[in-house]
Amino acid sequence: MSETRDVATRVLLGFAAFAHAAGGLAYALSQPRGFSVPSAAFFEHQVLGPLVVVLALVLGFALVTRREKLAASGAAVLAGFWFVVAGFGLVTGTTSYTRLLVLPFAGAFLLLTLAHRMHRRVVFVGIPALTGALLGAGFWASAHAPRASTTPSNHSPKTGTIPEGEPAIRKDGLRVRVEGTSVVVDAGIHRAQIVPSFDYDAVADGCGLTVLDFRSAGPPAFRAGGDGERIVFAAEDADFEVFGVVEIQGTSTVRIEVSTTVRRELCAHLGSIVSMRLSRIRGSGDWLQPDEASINGIPWPSGSAGEPAHFVAFLGDELGLFRATSDEKGPFVSLGKIDEPVITASGFRIRVPSWKAQASREPSPTAGWGISQGAIEHYGDWFSWEIAATSIGRGWHTVRTAPGTYVTTILVEKL
Repeated sequence: MSETRDVATRVLLGFAAFAHAAGGLAYALSQPRGFSVPSAAFFEHQVLGPLVVVLALVLGFALVTRREKLAASGAAVLAGFWFVVAGFGLVTGTTSYTRLLVLPFAGAFLLLTLAHRMHRRVVFVGIPALTGALLGAGFWASAHAPRASTTPSNHSPKTGTIPEGEPAIRKDGLRVRVEGTSVVVDAGIHRAQIVPSFDYDAVADGCGLTVLDFRSAGPPAFRAGGDGERIVFAAEDADFEVFGVVEIQGTSTVRIEVSTTVRRELCAHLGSIVSMRLSRIRGSGDWLQPDEASINGIPWPSGSAGEPAHFVAFLGDELGLFRATSDEKGPFVSLGKIDEPVITASGFRIRVPSWKAQASREPSPTAGWGISQGAIEHYGDWFSWEIAATSIGRGWHTVRTAPGTYVTTILVEKL
């Protein structure tokens, strides 16, 4: 009977070794690279995967050569790692994906039991299990959002009275109106749909991974009114207080001034301070290919049809346009330095001059190669100005937006 149990123990541990070797290799190959040594991101993305592979190979070697002490220690390290990784995720997670962590959590107890059967001395089971638990804690520490590095303005929150008229203005072929949380600008056959304030698609209140802790954050539909010369809009909820004014300057420029107070620190994976869709009005040839976009005269592909992502970000204190090697992963190729971003697309010239001063210049925990959390991205018809996000790279990590008032200026000029 004891021999049968010994065979079963070795078979189960052998399967665990194979699964960890395959999983660790897949994890290592999928991770972004280019992080500084030493750093939390370097440990998580470039050390942890190979380390799991090494541990799995050591366990497999110990089983083949019948080194019970080494096999028990290897299994105990993996058990301790999963006990912390899965256990902490189960306790803090809020999404349906969290329930899947029951499997590795139960597996941790099985591995610990099998390790104890291989060798019963605490020194060969308890201490390695503690080492694995420390590795698991290191994973969660590296997955925690870094300190906030966005820069709110020094202005006080703006307020004002909302006019009772229709929230729409017209002038010299420009038609502007407020709908929901958007400002819509029509200029001939071209349309700019602008979301002028924060729209955070993926927030983790625990500042960890949004795959396990997720909600969206953004102001409700605007209360809006116009007086023929301008549109005033406002909104508020638990996260934001928004007040904005829309005017037409001269004959061709729509100016939007928005004051958004972020009431509490937010940890977000995806989200923008401004986003807009530049397109053609229905019935005016929207079957045509979208107009080509450029930024400061440099062609800006949208990243569709399998093209690598092109985006604007900081590298240190220098702002530039970059191209990814594959999808959103680096290394990244610099396509040109940019002083103040000016986007031209679909009959409009777009500027958001306030973005640069408020966006984070700190390295993103998902991009690598020094690329910042603050970025401007372009996909299809949409453009997004992010002051702190982790869209570039790989992972569900979050970064922090500091509480305070952000004043945003958006200039949309008809060409």
